Amino acid sequence: MNNLRKFAITIGFALLIGFVPLLSSAASQPFVTNSGTTLRLSMSGAFQPFSTTDKTGSLVGFDADIARAVARHMGYEPLLVQTGWAGIQAGLQAGKFELICGSMAITPQRLKQMHFSLPYYVSGAQIFVRRGLGNLRGRRIGVTENSTYARYIKKHPAKFPGVTILAYGSEAEIVAAMNTGKIDAFVSDRIVGGFYIKKGAAGDIVPSGQLLYREAMGIAARLDSPDLVRQVNQALLALVQDGTYEKIYRKWVGSKPDLEILFSAWGDYARHLPELEAVGRSVKSSKKPGFADNVSAMLPLLAKGALLTLILSVITAVAALITGALVGIGTVARHSFIRRAAGSFIWVVRGTPLLVQLFMSYFALATIINRMLGFEAIGAFGAALIALIVNTTAYNAETLRGGINAVDRGQWDAAASIGMTRGKIMRRVILPLAFRDSLPSLGNNLVVLIKDTSLVGAITLIELTYVARNVVFQTGQAFLPFLCAAGFYLVIISLVTLGVKAWEKRLRRSIQAAGGNL
Repeated sequence: MNNLRKFAITIGFALLIGFVPLLSSAASQPFVTNSGTTLRLSMSGAFQPFSTTDKTGSLVGFDADIARAVARHMGYEPLLVQTGWAGIQAGLQAGKFELICGSMAITPQRLKQMHFSLPYYVSGAQIFVRRGLGNLRGRRIGVTENSTYARYIKKHPAKFPGVTILAYGSEAEIVAAMNTGKIDAFVSDRIVGGFYIKKGAAGDIVPSGQLLYREAMGIAARLDSPDLVRQVNQALLALVQDGTYEKIYRKWVGSKPDLEILFSAWGDYARHLPELEAVGRSVKSSKKPGFADNVSAMLPLLAKGALLTLILSVITAVAALITGALVGIGTVARHSFIRRAAGSFIWVVRGTPLLVQLFMSYFALATIINRMLGFEAIGAFGAALIALIVNTTAYNAETLRGGINAVDRGQWDAAASIGMTRGKIMRRVILPLAFRDSLPSLGNNLVVLIKDTSLVGAITLIELTYVARNVVFQTGQAFLPFLCAAGFYLVIISLVTLGVKAWEKRLRRSIQAAGGNL
């Protein structure tokens, strides 16, 4: 085992030494749009009323409308990309999209990593509590993951003595936690929290005190795209001047924007950005799209997500069965190098989380290959397949290794006594027996794979779980969408389980008909 680890560590360092220069080179490529007429803008789709999805699955909200208007004013056709907040900055740096228009606050730390446009709206952090709640001492406070709110609370212990901070994936989940008594208060954007209160989804919750601090939200670009930022600023100025900005703001926020505050923020951030001047005027609001707020509206969306989940699972299962068999055979090969390489592969893959493998495949491997080829050969779907196949291959290989080692030594000797070569013995005798005995465990690996596809939403694929989360963000219902998604998973996994059991019975019958244990 020590030799195996030394070998794997040596291989890991060798790969790292060769990999880092390639990744650095890929990340430093200049800005190029995905096509001559398309501009990709990303947002989380989980931040009502700024970005969410409607009943057709399309991104809508204040951020979405601003993104479309800015892109079209710049002469591009907008392509909105939904990306989980945890991976959105990495996606920008990897070139998966050109801009982030997702209510990202302009902070000194982020200005070191990205360029920002002039602010396109100004809001602030607000505490929301149950009506009648006293002070916050010792209370449980909810915040969104990767937000500035938790950092503020930790930096100001005097304002939040003895509180416990609980992080959630979205405001909708926070509201659900408030309604179910899991937290006592939460900190959120003033507009977002007010939206949920006005919608009636937040129960008897009220804002508490003044804004903790004010935040200006900008459209983010990579540091190698200063010209793109200047174009965005010109577009924002034009939207304010012709009234489009106020129209979009009224449509989603429900009130007239305070342009004086916006212009003040422009002045504050002008030292970081191309110099612009701004004026604005008003126009009336528009009707909002409908959302999936009942089972009949949810099911078509969930069915689309389930289809992607099924496609990923089937392709991965077939490919990983073949590659798993090859690696499994490699673990019992005569040549020590092959055995060590196969063992190291299994050790590394099983020892790292699938989510990390997905990020490496999407943000690193796919980016390097696409940059080297000069076009997008591997998208999110291809990157997800690579990670899922690699991960499932390792587990299948380990399962088959156990099955091969469990085959009685007499089978090897009997086959060798009639003149069969080692390769033929493995192919015609050992592997079929090992496969038969390992089939229940391989079926379990397939069930785990189906559930693991829920992680691919982190790299922009809208699979079943991600769709369920989107519906939660739309409706504020934290139970029904996931219950429906669980039903889809249960049906898929039940069919797979029945199929594996039927295959197992058929395989046993065929082996018995051919002579059982030889």
